Amino acid sequence: IPGAPTVDLSAGPLPEGSLWSALKNRRSRRTFTAEPVSAETLSRLCWAISGATARAGELLLRTAPSAGALYPYETYVAVNRATGVEPGLYHYRVPDHALERFSDAPPGPALASAALGQDMCDRAAAVFIITAVPDRGRWKYAERAWRYIYLDAGHMMQNLYLAAEDLGLGCCGVGAFFDEEVDALLRIDGKAETAIYLAAVGPVRGGAEPQ
Repeated sequence: IPGAPTVDLSAGPLPEGSLWSALKNRRSRRTFTAEPVSAETLSRLCWAISGATARAGELLLRTAPSAGALYPYETYVAVNRATGVEPGLYHYRVPDHALERFSDAPPGPALASAALGQDMCDRAAAVFIITAVPDRGRWKYAERAWRYIYLDAGHMMQNLYLAAEDLGLGCCGVGAFFDEEVDALLRIDGKAETAIYLAAVGPVRGGAEPQ
């Protein structure tokens, strides 16, 4: 704004700590290697994106905020390579902090095809998939529920980005995909539940690609 007064926000170096380091260094990284992630790392990533942190009555509060604490989404993981975890498609069960496998077919090639040929979905150790369950929010927020769903998804993916950065992994969000193809892979109908966001995660060769 021409002529507006300004306030200098210089405050010296960032505080010490992994959060500040992850915020500073976060980039979309997609040059994945063929290395697997460990089961422990997969556990930490699942917890970061939508894990339970506390109980409030019947509610399980989670790592990412959600409008009205309604959590109108589900989290799935397409495991390509993880030590101690068989390849396949998994649903993340928040109350149990557990993965339940519903397909043992290698998910990478089909996901890469569904993501408009983005082969990082095949090269990554795992691909996280967020789906929307609109009726969980629509009873309270009507059509505005969709806005809150997308806000929730953004919170979740930033958690995943920061966790991946802190664990020395690459992470790259994916918004370009054929909805119907991803829905079919997840065995959901695209109406009561539909895929809205993907992110590929895994060890990277190095280098960062800003996004």
